[in-house]
Amino acid sequence: MALTRPAPTGENTDTATAEPRPARERRRAAYAELPPPVEVALRAVRLEAQLGDPADPANRYGLPALSAVEGTEGPPSPADLRAEFRPRAAGGHYTSADQLVRVLRPLFRRDLALGHAWGTRPLLAAADSTRPAPARPAELAALLGPVALIAATGTVLRTAVRIVDEVDRREPAARQWHGTLAGDFADLLACESLTTVALRSLVLPAEATALLTAAVGYVVPQLMADVHNDLELVLNESGFAPGSLEQRSLAKLRADLATGGQWPDPAACLARLVAALPDLAENGPGEADATALFRIGDTAAVPADLLPEGTGCHHVLADALATAAAARPAEGEDGALARAARRLRTERRTLRLPCLQAADASPEDPAARALADRQAQVLLAAAVLGVRRAADHTTFLSSPDWALLALVRLTERLGVPRPPVPADPRDDVWAELAERGRRDVDCDVYATKSLW
Repeated sequence: MALTRPAPTGENTDTATAEPRPARERRRAAYAELPPPVEVALRAVRLEAQLGDPADPANRYGLPALSAVEGTEGPPSPADLRAEFRPRAAGGHYTSADQLVRVLRPLFRRDLALGHAWGTRPLLAAADSTRPAPARPAELAALLGPVALIAATGTVLRTAVRIVDEVDRREPAARQWHGTLAGDFADLLACESLTTVALRSLVLPAEATALLTAAVGYVVPQLMADVHNDLELVLNESGFAPGSLEQRSLAKLRADLATGGQWPDPAACLARLVAALPDLAENGPGEADATALFRIGDTAAVPADLLPEGTGCHHVLADALATAAAARPAEGEDGALARAARRLRTERRTLRLPCLQAADASPEDPAARALADRQAQVLLAAAVLGVRRAADHTTFLSSPDWALLALVRLTERLGVPRPPVPADPRDDVWAELAERGRRDVDCDVYATKSLW
């Protein structure tokens, strides 16, 4: 068994061999660390039970059968799934975008093409018909694509984690992959944080949420592509041939993306960000308490009048970054987070003048595209900081480790000097990830228990 390439350590290599810190005591809920309303959890469990055992070769919704499906067509959906997209006033179950996603999560993590066929396609059709549908179905559909991509990628990540966790008990060389998979987990949590903030924002005026939706549609596929490369490498080095179920599942995920499983189009999202560069450069009002946007496990809806008139969600994220940068905590992980936030705030200030000067830039202009890319990455960092700050202290989201690892990876992508860290955050993040694999817990921000 070949296990030859260690995870990259970047700077501060003296922390790479640090002993993992003791695991934090956290609440262990039966269904999730951040449980949804009971009826939402029950419908999610029912859907997962309808999908059946993913490893069963005789199950038409199992991974062996789905990995053999070509194109975006698959088996038919349960008839009662349509009720999830109808508002309660029309006899359905829909109450909010983030709760809809929690019901559909078992579908999204099972198969990307199936998630499109059963999830985004009904919303795209409803946008041009008189059928009852959630408000702004096209914008919701645009966010469900990244949601499905994150969830499907998380399934392959869990597979890789179980393999490495099992192998390293008898083959110490497998431990070199702990850092790689921990970094991928941090990227998934970062992307889902940004996406969930966008989902919670859909009760706000459309003009306040448009750029956040575009940032999600652009940045999530970029980071998930990096994660896919890591997962392919881990599977290859772990001895799994291209014809194995594990490799076929990853290949199916990539094929679904290549055949239209990526909604919305990242290039179109980048073009919208380029057109809005001057607005992206503006600071927020600094006076709105928008913490509700970042409380992603909160079952209460975001107030529709949360933001001052003329303020966009991207301005709120800019304020979250500024708040984190202004903090002066004691040393340790919190101090490292504040230093990372200050470096990213400096990056945002550096981008301000070029963005203001790019008011009439073409979406094809490489310089303008680079500016938009960096602005989207900074928004992702701000979402991480806002979600971590608003998290329930008993949950993994309140841990500084995942947020610090996500920001370290972001600063490396941006070429911003990496902040010094007191200890390698990958150790604790891997410990959480491995424990989830052993307990059949999803790689999502809610730490949701799965049936399989």
